[in-house]
Amino acid sequence: MKLVWKSSVESTSAVSHSAASGRVSLWNSLERGDEVSLSQRGFEYYRGTVDDRTADGRTIWVIDRIGDRRLFHIDDDYDLLVAVQS
Repeated sequence: MKLVWKSSVESTSAVSHSAASGRVSLWNSLERGDEVSLSQRGFEYYRGTVDDRTADGRTIWVIDRIGDRRLFHIDDDYDLLVAVQS
């Protein structure tokens, strides 16, 4: 199984309505067990597995490889990458 990272960030630096919609869509698509990476300004701050999310998809809980659980909100300004099978 090969993992490919799917991003919520478009390649342009301008934030558009479609970029914001894509970000919301990606966060809403997360399911328990998805492998994610959260970064800011190109630096990966946290990587782990989605443990749970709110019904509106705007808040997720992620567990890292040593078992620490952390909450993230869509407005926390993290770039989200999701591992997908290819």
